[in-house]
Amino acid sequence: MKIRALGPALALLLGYAVSAHAVSLTLQGEGASLEDSTSNVLYASDSDGEPVLVTAVGLPAPDGTTFSELGVPSMMPDGRVLFGAETTSKDKKIKWGVYVGDPNVAPPYRVARAVDPAPNHDCAPLLNGDPYPVADAKGNIAFMSHMADKRDALFYYSNGTLSCLAHSGDKTNQGHEIAVLAFGSPQMGENGQVVFNAWLAYPPDKSDKDAPQGHRQSLLIASRQNGISELAVEGEYGPNHSRYARPFGLPATLPSPQGTLIAFTAKTSSGSALFLYSNGSMARILPTGTTTPLGPVTYLSPGRPGLMADGTTAVLAGCARLPVVFRLAHQKLDIRLQRGELTPFGTELESLGDPILTATGSMFIGATDTDGSEKLYVLSADDSFFEVGQPEMIYKIATSDRRPAIFTGTLTVNERGDFAYLGGK
Repeated sequence: MKIRALGPALALLLGYAVSAHAVSLTLQGEGASLEDSTSNVLYASDSDGEPVLVTAVGLPAPDGTTFSELGVPSMMPDGRVLFGAETTSKDKKIKWGVYVGDPNVAPPYRVARAVDPAPNHDCAPLLNGDPYPVADAKGNIAFMSHMADKRDALFYYSNGTLSCLAHSGDKTNQGHEIAVLAFGSPQMGENGQVVFNAWLAYPPDKSDKDAPQGHRQSLLIASRQNGISELAVEGEYGPNHSRYARPFGLPATLPSPQGTLIAFTAKTSSGSALFLYSNGSMARILPTGTTTPLGPVTYLSPGRPGLMADGTTAVLAGCARLPVVFRLAHQKLDIRLQRGELTPFGTELESLGDPILTATGSMFIGATDTDGSEKLYVLSADDSFFEVGQPEMIYKIATSDRRPAIFTGTLTVNERGDFAYLGGK
């Protein structure tokens, strides 16, 4: 039996004229921030798979200051959690930094600074907000920030050295100038490659009345060795002779035996589609209009799709007005989740975020049920459906009058199933 559930995704509304400032792409939509006052605690799973408190607003930071705001976390492949955070000193000075938390270390020592480079005046971040850091298996870190000259920049931190992989004003290998970077979009791929969204400055094209004028949204890949390459650009033709259009969704990226693997959604001249980049080529694997047992696909989420190293994907979609999660494996399309499914506690799932896949094929889902509670669930490869956490913890939560808040939009999971999220005490 397939377990089914779901509700509407959190949309990224990106179809507007871009100004010369960075745009923040978060799990809560374009330009949004974590305004939920209950999202003041960072939880991560320990070696037993149980969520533990890593740090919280009001707790000491490694440099003697106090955490005053926590950014969206990302899981590292080794089970540690990477996150940006704002700290406040005793004299009320505010500063953002990049930190790493280890849920398997004793509480006073769980958090350390992750980026502490020697001064580099040619490539110095001016952190004034969440940098949304991500890391690869070698511990290399990528994040976005403004520079002192107000340009947007993509930073790469490796072996104690900070460098700029890209910044506004740079040109791609295809000769187009980067106008704006999309904060919150970077993901790490193979051999130091970073995949991210940006806008390119295109010259007017009066010969093509259907071509977008001005800035064009794009999906780019950058590395120290190979510079900045365009993978998909608004107005250009992709697979199946479909023309890319805005908005582009957030990319999901993994290293694989075939190199960097990328999945993302985007609108096209013939409707939205889910794309997969593998072996250096792009394929359109699920367009709207595809016929399913629930009817034709009418909507694809602009959030990050689920992705496995063998090319299996999962995406939040809609069939008419029914929200659905599909999984695509070896050209086979399966319905995995659908709104209305019963939870382990007898409530119905009302809405959920974008799916995240692990290497074993398990799917993590953040969902809201008919009681209005946000919870984290796992749908395993054998269709077992359960809430994240130990049974004892679940029982305590279910019977407690005051359930800790969980902000499912911040859920992050690595390939082996370690997870982290922001929530409340």
